[in-house]
Amino acid sequence: MGPRPLDPDEPERIGDYRLTGVLGQGGQGVVYLGEAPSGGRVAIKVLHRSASMDAESRRRFLREADTARRVAPFCTARVLDVGDSHGRPYVVSEYIPGGSLAEAVATDGPRTGSGLQRLAVATLTALTAIHRAGIVHRDFKPGNVILGPEGPVVIDFGIARALDHTTIESGVVGTPAYIAPEQFAGQPPSRASDVFSWACTMVFAATGRLAFGGATIPALLYSISTRDPDLAGVPGDLRPLLAACLNKDPAARPTAADLLRDLTGDDPHSRPTAADLLREDAGSDPRTSADAQPPLSAGPDPSTATLRAGATKTTPGRARSRRWILGVAAGLAAALVGGVILVPRFGSHEAPANGPLLYADDFSDRGNWDGYTFNPTAEGDNRTMHGYEIDRGVFSLFADKSYPNNPALSPVPAKNPASPSAVVRDVMIGATAEVRAGSTGRAGFGLLCRWDEDVPNGYAFLLGLDGKARVVRNAQGTNLDVTPPVQAGAPAAGRKVRLQAACRKAGAGTHLTLWIDGTRTIDVVDSQTLPDSSISQAGVVARVPEAGGGVITVSFDDFSVHRAQ
Repeated sequence: MGPRPLDPDEPERIGDYRLTGVLGQGGQGVVYLGEAPSGGRVAIKVLHRSASMDAESRRRFLREADTARRVAPFCTARVLDVGDSHGRPYVVSEYIPGGSLAEAVATDGPRTGSGLQRLAVATLTALTAIHRAGIVHRDFKPGNVILGPEGPVVIDFGIARALDHTTIESGVVGTPAYIAPEQFAGQPPSRASDVFSWACTMVFAATGRLAFGGATIPALLYSISTRDPDLAGVPGDLRPLLAACLNKDPAARPTAADLLRDLTGDDPHSRPTAADLLREDAGSDPRTSADAQPPLSAGPDPSTATLRAGATKTTPGRARSRRWILGVAAGLAAALVGGVILVPRFGSHEAPANGPLLYADDFSDRGNWDGYTFNPTAEGDNRTMHGYEIDRGVFSLFADKSYPNNPALSPVPAKNPASPSAVVRDVMIGATAEVRAGSTGRAGFGLLCRWDEDVPNGYAFLLGLDGKARVVRNAQGTNLDVTPPVQAGAPAAGRKVRLQAACRKAGAGTHLTLWIDGTRTIDVVDSQTLPDSSISQAGVVARVPEAGGGVITVSFDDFSVHRAQ
């Protein structure tokens, strides 16, 4: 389907780009076909005017660009520019001419033969790259696969989320016909969920039918959760792979990388299993929830309506699969009322396998962190070295030779718990950090656990501007590396990086793990115990060497603490 002409009330220009047509419109905004100053064609997504008035909607919209930039450019539309036009943010990406897979199947029928094989390999290559970047797409479907002149491209990262980001009170996310069954039982979307959605997409591509039938949305979701997929018409060489992907148990599904190796005939040795990746997903933080929507009635087309609410290939035993089916069915039964499915707001969190969420803060308003408005350039008593930047929705820290160590501590775990038994020492912490321009030298930033600022004691998980990651034990003010630093890649100014850290008891020592952008970077047990303390806080920190040698400003967002087990 080609672009439609502009309506009289639509703009003729956005920033430096001349608009020539409308490519589509969705819940977030309008996508225009435009012309860059160089003369090339581009796609320009502009946030709806009503949503532009809401700071959180603006932040979510711009995060789509940040998410897309993390993915290898060969498999998605490359982001070219981000800007603001009359108060409405916009994202410019390369224009991929061509219709979607959904349009192609509707017009020309199912894909067959080598064309279907090429489609499977190309989309799996894209999905593998997306997962390698630490992203869960969460809405993989035929409408989001564009059949461009140079091959299929995966689009629409509007509801994609980094594996290392927090989801608070989120519900079922995605398009009903392509949602994995575990999401109806309250599990957060994972790489295994994307694999399920990919397989549903391939069934549609091969047959022109949905993998799971249902005349209404409740019937469709019940079919996904309890029935076997309809694979009639799928070529024999693809059928076993797709059947494995559509297992009700996410841990039993192959990974995207596994599937790609099977289809291309690569060496299958040393593959990570789906269960391994699910454990990694559980140890990281799915991202902030999308907007909550009203309950979804049975009226819309169940194959296209979108829901939002704020490996080994050995199939496990029937009993385990049945437990998954029963769990999902129970969740659906609670949601089905009078032919209408009420989408529940499941309380998912950053590390469901590591204990309950203790605290989360997106810094969109003032909480009870120490610090007022961040203003390190003010004079005298008005100068603040850490504090809120409400307009940006972040909490920022500054450190230089005059203020070399700058921690900020979360209100949970509390500094003064009600009783010694209430002290929480085993925690999983996550935060998104962005180094600001002008940061130089040997500075670093990171997360704190088991912190007692009165001594001080605790552990610091740090990423330096030089790209070195380290875990530092601070014992009564003496800082020592627990293990040699690891080269992890230098953080670029203005680019977000997700940090996660786990502090867990390990015999007489402490098990310390640091993840950077979803990759486990340091995993070590410190056999030397910290001095006893009834204070065990978590937080964030910016620091430079006390002898000088750097300056840093870093902003933190989407901070969370879970109880680790």
